[in-house]
Amino acid sequence: MPTVLVIDEHRGALDAIGRVLRGAGFKVALASTGHQGLELAHRRTIDLVVADLRLADITGLEVLRRLRQELVDIPIIVTGLTSTASALEAGKLGAADYVEKPVFPDHLVDVVRSYAPPLLPGSASTDTSRPGRVNRQVVHTMRTIEERYADTNLHVGDVAQDLGVSTEHLCRLLKRHTGLTFVMHLRRARVRAACRLLQTTTLSMKQIAGRVGFGSASRFDRDFKHVCGVSPSAYRANLWRHSPPVTPMS
Repeated sequence: MPTVLVIDEHRGALDAIGRVLRGAGFKVALASTGHQGLELAHRRTIDLVVADLRLADITGLEVLRRLRQELVDIPIIVTGLTSTASALEAGKLGAADYVEKPVFPDHLVDVVRSYAPPLLPGSASTDTSRPGRVNRQVVHTMRTIEERYADTNLHVGDVAQDLGVSTEHLCRLLKRHTGLTFVMHLRRARVRAACRLLQTTTLSMKQIAGRVGFGSASRFDRDFKHVCGVSPSAYRANLWRHSPPVTPMS
């Protein structure tokens, strides 16, 4: 069973990633600082590393540099907020992949599986739950979610009616082709939009909740934690530690 070392200073995100990877069949070692991660990499047999670029004690890029010296042939996946410069620098230092935050569990598992050794010696991935052929109705649904996520009344039944199919049929299609339900996709779209506002504005949590389609600030807080592993306020506080806030949007 492959062992994945996860390095992230946010305890909630760290624990959430650990649970997800354990549930996918991996052994997991957790580190909340760069130095702790380097120590674990030195003491334990590690098959793959997932490391965040923003750490409190030393920079994520420095951790990556040292890990690459310590674990020459081990895939290292870095996570972080949208930054072309950081992604390019991480690639130069030998990162196998760059996963943008917020990290979505299903995407992270897919990336880790693509780089990790097989879960069983000599075996290959047998996940056939996602057909390669794109379904027109699924594409329409995903586009509708991206265009209308801010509508608090958006419901799968509305999209099914637009397509001329039953709600049950569309739900089955989405699950078969994407592995996620309509509600999951909608929640992810809203959280992605919220992350952009948390990064680029000083809007209040209530204002952001309203702009991205959450019915209330409490619902926004609950769903954001479910997806990202941390609260919206904690997510923003970490951002502002590294760069000052900008003026509010009009």
